[in-house]
Amino acid sequence: MISAITKNIYNAAHFSKAVVLLGALCTYNTDALFAQEQEVGKDSASIWKKMQEPKALKADGKKIEITQSLQLWNVYTFESLGEQEQESRNDLYIRRGRLGVKGKLQENIAFNVAFAYDGIGRDKETAGNGSPNPDDNHDFFLWEAFVAWTHKPMLNLAAGYFRPQVGREHMTAAFKTPSFEKSLSNFQPRAHTIARGTGRELGLNLGGLHKASGWSFNYNIGLFDMSGEKLTGDGAASLPMLASRVAFTLGDPEMEKWGLGYTHSYYGKRKGITLGLNSTYQGETQVFKRNSFYGADLLANWGGWDFTVEYDWLYRNSFLPVENSDLDEQQTASTTDKVYTYKLGYNFELKNGKVLQAAAMYSGQQASEFGDTWGQNSLTGATDQKVYDVGLNYLLNKDKLKLSMHYVWGDRMDKTPEHRYAYLGTGFQYLF
Repeated sequence: MISAITKNIYNAAHFSKAVVLLGALCTYNTDALFAQEQEVGKDSASIWKKMQEPKALKADGKKIEITQSLQLWNVYTFESLGEQEQESRNDLYIRRGRLGVKGKLQENIAFNVAFAYDGIGRDKETAGNGSPNPDDNHDFFLWEAFVAWTHKPMLNLAAGYFRPQVGREHMTAAFKTPSFEKSLSNFQPRAHTIARGTGRELGLNLGGLHKASGWSFNYNIGLFDMSGEKLTGDGAASLPMLASRVAFTLGDPEMEKWGLGYTHSYYGKRKGITLGLNSTYQGETQVFKRNSFYGADLLANWGGWDFTVEYDWLYRNSFLPVENSDLDEQQTASTTDKVYTYKLGYNFELKNGKVLQAAAMYSGQQASEFGDTWGQNSLTGATDQKVYDVGLNYLLNKDKLKLSMHYVWGDRMDKTPEHRYAYLGTGFQYLF
């Protein structure tokens, strides 16, 4: 009896061991199979992801991407310019739209092509006056097209249709400014030196960036073939326009590598000061004997603070209308229009990388008085102007996704019967 019980216990023990061993083997095989399936799943996902990637990204360093930028504005006019005296109105329109492609032909050769659709749906009497379209626009036009070759940090070449590298406000995209609209340091300098609202012209630019410990140096020299009739008259320009800029930085650099784009704010991340000196020169045409631009600008970013100041002198030695055919030499007159801008902002860092940006701007333009109308220069088209701007920007993803509300007011001597204007502008902006 005892022997039978002992034998049963022995058999039960062996059975239990067999069950445990079988369970372990099953568990091992299941885990191995599950791990194998995971690897297959990863490989499949990787293959699918590769199938979805644009082929151009994998071809000998080439790549291409679509770019899209938009500013949608709602402007409520309190005081208007032009014929509609003191008439309040509300206007919703596309202030700026850009669509383009950019990429690389190889690692050191990049290109950028962009088209614009500005002022779509704009009421011409709206106070938020901008350039290049004064009222509702139906044009889709080339904004810029250039190729850039990067050889060394101090030796880079750009060619095509792009901005001459002079004047901070002119070189900075409107999507990158803390003010609601770009300052006066953008518009008249473009009219004076380029005669295009886009601020672009065909040319070549040589530039470079040197970064050292605690300081950096940036330079650009360009030659541009001027074709605007307001600068050349009916004939061709005798010489291309020469544009030059040098910039010295103390502290953090403005950019990690040389490029043609600039910004005003670093959202509280930069501690540095940059001083830039700018100039252009164009020789004799049918319109003038000499045309030049001289400017200086300062950008200071320190903690949450952003500060910008720019002064520009627009010089022209213009030919006067011929009144006496017996004169051997056509008479000239020299004038210098002045433009200046101050901008101040502070960045409040919020949760999840969002930023609340308080901004203020004062910009003015002083025209040389030449002609019968006070406050206007009949030789260059410049007029006396002032603009003030205070407001808030809510940056959900820096300037890539932005909401704005600004109160803007000022005066322009080239508008009648009322020179004053004031509006409340709210805006939505995205960069893709």
